Amino acid sequence: MDKRCELKDPSQLENFEIDLVDGRLVARKTGEMPEEAFAYVQKTVDRFNKFKVVGYFNGARSVSFFAPPLPSKAGKRELVYRLRRVYLKERIPAAATLGITYACQLDCFHCSAQLSKDPNKNWLTTEQWKRIIYDTVEMGCTNIIYTGGEPLIRKDIFELVEFVDKDKATVIMFTNGELHTEENLKRLKDAGIYAIFISLDSPYEEEHDRLRRRPGLYKKVMQSVETCKKLDILVGFSSYITHDRYIKGELHDLMELGKNVGVCEIVLFDAVPTGAFLRKTDILLTPEDKEGIMRDTLNYFKKPEYPTLTAQAYVNSPISMGCFAAYNQYYMTAYGEMTPCDFTPISFGNAAVEGTRVVWERMTNHPAYKKRHQMCRMQTPEFRKRYIDRIPDGAILPYPIELLEEQDQTAVGSK
Repeated sequence: MDKRCELKDPSQLENFEIDLVDGRLVARKTGEMPEEAFAYVQKTVDRFNKFKVVGYFNGARSVSFFAPPLPSKAGKRELVYRLRRVYLKERIPAAATLGITYACQLDCFHCSAQLSKDPNKNWLTTEQWKRIIYDTVEMGCTNIIYTGGEPLIRKDIFELVEFVDKDKATVIMFTNGELHTEENLKRLKDAGIYAIFISLDSPYEEEHDRLRRRPGLYKKVMQSVETCKKLDILVGFSSYITHDRYIKGELHDLMELGKNVGVCEIVLFDAVPTGAFLRKTDILLTPEDKEGIMRDTLNYFKKPEYPTLTAQAYVNSPISMGCFAAYNQYYMTAYGEMTPCDFTPISFGNAAVEGTRVVWERMTNHPAYKKRHQMCRMQTPEFRKRYIDRIPDGAILPYPIELLEEQDQTAVGSK
């Protein structure tokens, strides 16, 4: 496919619609559009038709919480911006993970929020977040992700969910599940939440509660799943996998649990040395682990009785999409500091001060992020040596990129 097709007008990339016909997605032209671009849309739609359906949102078909459902206005918009990335070579964030608070009622062993709290800064206000969200969506983002801390601790969380223009983007949330009263979940649904990922550190009750330092939390998670299903809210588990946990068979047990309780999707992050575990590179998966997880992902894909497994080991691999950081996503702290992703503890500037687009362009033009990387940079020894290992012990995270660059200049000057 020639990805340099000539456009008389970039708006031609919008001249299509997606229909749902007998359970399958069908693309059709609605006006003049380059054949190469429409072929790309058709190929993407054909691929979506092969994916499992995790559920339906307002009548539209969802294949993952991380992509707007189709057919929908937000779903079509996501395809349009895919085309803009391919044919116009635009760097556009598809997803923005917003750490809207570091407040949390739990005290998890692995929590990274403690290292990011800065007593000299104030968390962003409702209006500051609205400005950032608006600017991010206008840049082309189609998936707003709220995380924390615990997002439901913010009293304005329902207002922030409702604020997102649902014709342009979907809203999902990562949450620990403890505050999921039926009233709170109803309010989230009324505000337009697309889907909820509940953190589950282990498929085993005692271990999950131990890691979260919260007796009884596992039971509340399972109750939350039932309440979400009752209210017709798409719900899934968010978990992570270490080498030890993988070889013990925890992935299999997690998938069995997901099947038995009826969640729609399980996102499985690699154990990445970041936050409280910044120096613990021993938790990294081995290449053999990742190959096994990729095989497992494909095997579960063939089994409709199981939830969809979205495994970082597969998605961020060279055979799939590679590293998303500062390519089509960003992360923002509760103070407005903007980083390439929620794993990368390096700040490229404060969006509340400078503007989201300004910091995004600075980040995407930095030598470390100007080109796409085939795998997660935070799991790459060269990247960690060049950037992460030089972050001082005890520093508040994320660490400013300019301070790392000052170290470079000092080193050069001392030679």
